[in-house]
Amino acid sequence: MRLITLFFLLFVISTYAKDITPYRYVTASEAVSDFIKVRNTLIIGTEEGIIDIYDLKKDKLIDKITLPKIKDIWGEYMRPLIFSVDYLDGKLVFIVRILSGWRECYLYENNKLTKLIDVSQRLTPQKVKFIDKEKVIFGTMGNEIMLYNLDTKKFIYKIELNQSSFSDYALTEDKKYIYTADETPLISKISVSDGKIVEEYSKANKRDIFSIDYKNGLLLSGGKDKRVILYKSPQQYTMTKGDFFIYSAALNPKATKAAFVKNENDEISIIDTNSLKEKYLLKGHKQTVIKIDFYEENKLITADEDNRLMFWSLE
Repeated sequence: MRLITLFFLLFVISTYAKDITPYRYVTASEAVSDFIKVRNTLIIGTEEGIIDIYDLKKDKLIDKITLPKIKDIWGEYMRPLIFSVDYLDGKLVFIVRILSGWRECYLYENNKLTKLIDVSQRLTPQKVKFIDKEKVIFGTMGNEIMLYNLDTKKFIYKIELNQSSFSDYALTEDKKYIYTADETPLISKISVSDGKIVEEYSKANKRDIFSIDYKNGLLLSGGKDKRVILYKSPQQYTMTKGDFFIYSAALNPKATKAAFVKNENDEISIIDTNSLKEKYLLKGHKQTVIKIDFYEENKLITADEDNRLMFWSLE
């Protein structure tokens, strides 16, 4: 009888997710709005017009970009919000929201700041990623995908997907395709070279999509319907659910694990992508999680609307 009881207890314990707390924190100059880790460098965009460039190995700030303050309609000065940051081979690109609501985009290279998009162009880029040294791709609030040449400072193309607001996009590892989502249940796979839609995913999500990721042949989406969808193709998918809107989700590099904000307590669930079983529960955030980034198979960084980034290990 004791053996049966012990076996039952071990079975129950094994079915529960393991609670994980952060093993490291990095504090930014202001509330975090975006970040990217490139090898030992962490680049942090903030809500107050500051970009921190942090050396994780040396554990110190090595560079900082501080944008000038702008006068608002009440005569008060404030710094613009950094929307999105990306980095490639010594080049840093980032998007800034001006008080009028329009956006500007800058390139930072060799300690020199160059404006790529001016507020006078009346554009609303919201996310930017490098395709290669010469090209970046934007997703705009108006749900346009725009490919831009850094050398000529001209757009290669602009395509409007629909009238809904842009939510998120994810590039394939070879950067030949981009998956883009908006405040509909539809995800579009687009050829980066010419902007043409090659596939559409619309079977599983039922309401607005907030976050997507793509790794190793697997497409992940989460949104307003609380569903976490794992697509292998437009027709083949599996699904699990959170307890609240899925504002942020991510895959590890081999797509064996998926992370998503599970509930109103901003706990992050880590599931096995084959069994869909919850393996870990990350606890520590007190505000809305804005980004999850698996930088290794079992290590990730997360940020919420506060000024701290949290580092987690699943090993």
